[in-house]
Amino acid sequence: MKRWLWIGLAGILLTAGCAGKGSARRPPLTSVVLLIQGVEGDRGPWDFAAAGVAAFQRSEGVMVPLIALGEDPIAWERMIREAAREPSYRLFLIGMEGPARLGLEQARIFPGKRFVLLGLEDPGEIPPNGLILSFNEWEAGWLAGYIAGHLAGQEEGDGRPGRRIGVLVGPGFSVALEGYRCGARAAGVRPEDILLQEVDRVQDPVAGFEAALRLYQQGAEIALGLAGGSSAGLFEAAAAVRRYAIGFGADWGARYMAMRSPAADALLGSVTPAITEAIRRILRQSRRGELPFGTRWELGLQEGGIEWRGTPTFFRIAPAWLQRQVRNRALHPEPCEGSGGNAADLRQIAWSQRER
Repeated sequence: MKRWLWIGLAGILLTAGCAGKGSARRPPLTSVVLLIQGVEGDRGPWDFAAAGVAAFQRSEGVMVPLIALGEDPIAWERMIREAAREPSYRLFLIGMEGPARLGLEQARIFPGKRFVLLGLEDPGEIPPNGLILSFNEWEAGWLAGYIAGHLAGQEEGDGRPGRRIGVLVGPGFSVALEGYRCGARAAGVRPEDILLQEVDRVQDPVAGFEAALRLYQQGAEIALGLAGGSSAGLFEAAAAVRRYAIGFGADWGARYMAMRSPAADALLGSVTPAITEAIRRILRQSRRGELPFGTRWELGLQEGGIEWRGTPTFFRIAPAWLQRQVRNRALHPEPCEGSGGNAADLRQIAWSQRER
């Protein structure tokens, strides 16, 4: 979902690891290729997809090529176009939204090939050789708001409604923002206690840091980062003022733990699309010829399309009942009164903002 802070470009073939002595070499799925936004080690879409490919390889005994697209849209277009022209590739799994939209163009150019497009919103008319797999951003935002609302004041033993939470938001996150507000209200947070700070760009951590400081100075105890790479400033600010933050789209907690940054302790966790399981299932169903091309799937909490990646801090302060609810997906997100528009309208607004 959305944009990431790390920028790079790499193309790799993910193998199944070293086979034991005497074992047969695993055959490749030469007609299938994955092209996923990000780079190895991003703790985001590419790493999630790599985990799904690895799980498939372990269970099915075959290798699948996985190409890292990096974060450069110009490179995306070239790499996807070249892959689509490769005669040996017949099935493409492309994500996330920016690359998937380019993949949609290739699906219309190459009607004899098949395309599974991950994270694509508002695709318009779906070609008969395309399958759209999207993740419910509204429900992802709802889950973050629900968790933040229940954890505000938790360490002081005061979980009463009325504790303030916040959100740092950038262009293109309208859907998740409205979900966050509804999730927080479901947890008992009053609308006036949900604080908002905006940034104009999604790759400006300095602006994110300054806006986040204002959030925490206004009394927010926990804040969600809905600002792409600018959210890094939120996490640093949370550590600086000893408050908490929640990431979105990538496993920010794992990123900061890998860097051994003090900000890792300020992160409660991240809400991410369940790309790992989605990739594994798509690859299995593709081998069986069970993919329903010409349709769109949207995966939410109940369908296992949204994941909460909690950090050690979350497991330390979250009550057991909340941990069970999140782990067992025993939650039922519902729209709230005055949420600001329906999901379809909000997605259109979000796409328009990204275009600008």
